[in-house]
Amino acid sequence: MQPQLPQLISSEICLECPVCCRFPEKQAALSPFFFPEERMQAEALQTKGSFREPAQGLASKAGLVTCGHGFACSFFNPEDHTCQVYGARPLDCAMYPAVIIRSRDHQKVLLGADTKCPALGRPSVAAKLHHYLDWIQRYLESTTLSSLIRKYPQFISEYQEEVVEVRELSLGKA
Repeated sequence: MQPQLPQLISSEICLECPVCCRFPEKQAALSPFFFPEERMQAEALQTKGSFREPAQGLASKAGLVTCGHGFACSFFNPEDHTCQVYGARPLDCAMYPAVIIRSRDHQKVLLGADTKCPALGRPSVAAKLHHYLDWIQRYLESTTLSSLIRKYPQFISEYQEEVVEVRELSLGKA
């Protein structure tokens, strides 16, 4: 479904992260969303992970399971911080810490960076954030992908105070 997205944060930094793929509540707004094609690719890997929507092949958020003092993506391995579906991870995960949210008034769709990602505090990562968001914005506004996002509005998370460097996305007409 997607070309190889540029990585803002190196895998070495991600594998050390105590935050990614973990959430404070079971119905976390920023939990991973899988478009139908992405879900089918993940399901084909036959891992232990699960989806909130039980029917196979449908768009769905990843199921979250108890992990430490909160919850984790059901595809996350807390022992080594790896993803069981990394080769078929959804766009939602591949572009992180870039996130798509609704504006506070629900009138706009916004792109920004989730400040819960500790790597954004590193000068080498912060220096590249603006250009990374520019690339992601161009990619998301492409005709094919913007149509898919309009078809599956649940890809867009609710407004999050922690999201910074916010810019409006133009996804075209529904």
